[in-house]
Amino acid sequence: MVQITDLFIYPVKSLKGISLNKSETALRGLKFDREWMITNSDYEFITQREIESMATIEVSIDSGALMLSSKNNTHYTIPLESSKFKHIQASVWGDICDAYDEGDDVSLWLTNVLGLYKGKSLRLVRFAKQGVRPVPSKYLDGREAQSAFSDQFPYLITSWESLEKLNKGLIKNGSQVVEMDRFRPNIVVKGVEGLEKKTSHNFLCQKSGYSFGLRKPCKRCKIITINQEDGKIDNPKEPLSTLASLSFSDEINGAFFGQNAILLSTKNYTLKVGDEFLIS
Repeated sequence: MVQITDLFIYPVKSLKGISLNKSETALRGLKFDREWMITNSDYEFITQREIESMATIEVSIDSGALMLSSKNNTHYTIPLESSKFKHIQASVWGDICDAYDEGDDVSLWLTNVLGLYKGKSLRLVRFAKQGVRPVPSKYLDGREAQSAFSDQFPYLITSWESLEKLNKGLIKNGSQVVEMDRFRPNIVVKGVEGLEKKTSHNFLCQKSGYSFGLRKPCKRCKIITINQEDGKIDNPKEPLSTLASLSFSDEINGAFFGQNAILLSTKNYTLKVGDEFLIS
């Protein structure tokens, strides 16, 4: 039996995640996941690929506000409800998304904490409530799915079995083992071997009545070389090199870890640590 062991959301793309015991599904993924994004002053998205120290900004969220905290102990709070929104269009991976600029004050705070990027200040934007960013139809098998500012899919599922296999490979190569946070999953499971080869399989939670469709093994990039505690890169080749050599996926080129997924159920549900899945 496959079981959920961990749940995470990342309210601001590429900043630290939040570990949860339960989380609600929503139209574009888990509630609040990747609803905000850092951009340059031209509203082009920026991630840890460009600014590694983004990994050091902690994020929390409650019913009233999004809170950002830097490693230098400075903080910024953004009300969830505000009448000062400025409508803009932001780009992420070639998609143009309707969004709102969160204002000059948080822009100044982020730029002071992270620095200018290529001479441009940083902005914080929020995905518009009525915005639409569909997952490409070729992955949907006739279903519908949307995402906010995630790379492409609303859910990312990883497994402890894959991490154990990777870390054994890293040890064999004389490299340091890595933690699961390098892979920034939404849902972490145990009890499944070869998750990356189970594209087009479904995870069904009979108890709660929801199911996920696995749609695309997740191809990994520079971000998994970044220590998510301090934002530093100890070895720019690892764990990417070892992961590529282990061929987790049937895909030919690249390093793959985890599966991108969509929610197959037609309404929203609450996921809980401990939920069990059948694979079909």
